[in-house]
Amino acid sequence: MAHVPCIVSPFAGSTVDKLSLGKGGEDVAVAAALAEGYQVLARNWRCALGELDLVLRKGKTIVFVEVKTRTGRHYGEAWESVTYAKQARIRRVARWYAKEMAISEHSFRFDVFAVEFRHGRWQYRWFKNAF
Repeated sequence: MAHVPCIVSPFAGSTVDKLSLGKGGEDVAVAAALAEGYQVLARNWRCALGELDLVLRKGKTIVFVEVKTRTGRHYGEAWESVTYAKQARIRRVARWYAKEMAISEHSFRFDVFAVEFRHGRWQYRWFKNAF
């Protein structure tokens, strides 16, 4: 699992609420994407069908990223919560996004960015072409 030492945790030594934890995980994902040369097109993009956590672009590839953040593995790995139903929903929302933004002549990719916050540290795994 990769470590993100450059991001100072706002949660060290505190109880974490879900909203803050989710935003923190998305911040980690954005930092990792920017470090790899991706451009962030959208964050928390919403439509009637649902939400996309992150939309990135690198070259002619548009990447739809589902970010899952956890504080432990009591309920399994973060990436395991991206079920087939969730994948189908993300694909539908991504089609809507592409239509709304008039995106064509690009390839599309679906990633899962799994973040874990434990012992005051962020760790992540980026599953590219996850589904």
